[in-house]
Amino acid sequence: MARPRGVTILAVLAILLAAMNLLTGILLIAGVLPFEKAIGSLPDLGDLQASFEQTVKVMIVLFSALGLVVALGLLRMKDWARAVTRALCVLGLLGALIQMIQAFTIKDAPNFLFYAIAGGLYYWAFYYLGQKGIRAAFKPAAPAGAPPQDSAGPDSAA
Repeated sequence: MARPRGVTILAVLAILLAAMNLLTGILLIAGVLPFEKAIGSLPDLGDLQASFEQTVKVMIVLFSALGLVVALGLLRMKDWARAVTRALCVLGLLGALIQMIQAFTIKDAPNFLFYAIAGGLYYWAFYYLGQKGIRAAFKPAAPAGAPPQDSAGPDSAA
């Protein structure tokens, strides 16, 4: 089965986002981009400040690399990449909801709207990747001449 257009769009967006985050992480580690400019102000941690900042920089690079691997898995129609993307969508949706609550409490309408749109996109991606036709597209094709298998499983509505 051919790769659905929505999967291609999601994968390309994930590649672009991961590449931008990877570049940001590399620029932070190299010292070209100041930490405060990229991340913002953090509470003063005293002696732990430098270690914390270095840890955050490395985590940005590692999670960006993970994002690239998952996005490439989506392009190659790997079912594990679909599952990981759905799990990350749940985390993204929860983060967007938290940011919406914070924006609402300080009456910051532009940020509220931004995170509402981001949350909607996370929800759409989660829903889209869970549809029966999309799940079927990620399953490996049966070998020629093999008898059809019953696809009843934990996700089926039989």
